Amino acid sequence: MFEKRANIIVIVFVLGFSNLCLSQCPVAHTHIGKNPTWRPADWCRPGDGAVDLDPTDDDKLWFFSLPPVHACATPGWPHWEHVNGNTFLVLTSVKDGEEHITKPDDPSKELYTCSFTYSKADGYGDPNGLQHLDGWHSAHGPQGAWNLDSVDANTVPAWDIYVRRERVGDNLDEDDFFALLHDDTPELEKDGDTFFLEKRWLPEKNAWGMHDHMGFYFWLDEDDEEVYVVLSAHDADGMYQRSADFVMRFARTVHQPIPGDLNGDSVVDFRDFEILIEHWGRSGVYSGEDHEPHDHDHDHHYDE
Repeated sequence: MFEKRANIIVIVFVLGFSNLCLSQCPVAHTHIGKNPTWRPADWCRPGDGAVDLDPTDDDKLWFFSLPPVHACATPGWPHWEHVNGNTFLVLTSVKDGEEHITKPDDPSKELYTCSFTYSKADGYGDPNGLQHLDGWHSAHGPQGAWNLDSVDANTVPAWDIYVRRERVGDNLDEDDFFALLHDDTPELEKDGDTFFLEKRWLPEKNAWGMHDHMGFYFWLDEDDEEVYVVLSAHDADGMYQRSADFVMRFARTVHQPIPGDLNGDSVVDFRDFEILIEHWGRSGVYSGEDHEPHDHDHDHHYDE
């Protein structure tokens, strides 16, 4: 029964990726690079004002997320979070026709995956937005700051990177999460499982790296609004240090910050209007030049 349902999942998953190409992939990936404390001053111009805050971790692996071709910027960086901390990755129900797919040994749980479109201008569900489905890609930064070791197409680098599943959230059973490859192979099914990322020469980057697609799937009950999975990256060759734990957070409902939402409930309504009226005419503009010192400002009394 599960095999049949898994096949249904793969059909949905493969259709989503049928037109992808490596040079300009319209899908956001979770990137893996090195030197986690190297940061650009501005994500849009990563070569300007770059600094390395801690040279001692130059060989440490690092996860971070990046939208495709910088077309729809991540609200929070380097994590998939909004500026207010709410979870960025939204889950959608996987269905067989109109029917929800239930867990074979627990029909109270239904299958969800991360599959949606997003644009910086219009947020979630924008039909003209880009797809945000999870996969893996090596990080390629300016000055080689994030890049894994690479010489030329004929020189295979020594590193062998793999992803390890550390654990799932406390509200999930261990088998409530799994990843699925294109060929219908489930991966990372239990805590401690690993997955090797095939290294290849990426002509568009002129470097060796990884580029693999993998969908994330969760079996959720009605109380599972937010879930997460903890991952780590390792180098089997030992060239690079183990990454820190990387927490990927998902939610069935995401509350986006929007203009006019004064009370932070993600809805612009009469309650926001009341706040506006209550504070109408008040000014929060202050300049130190506007301060006129009073005589008592200069009266200092000191105890002997």
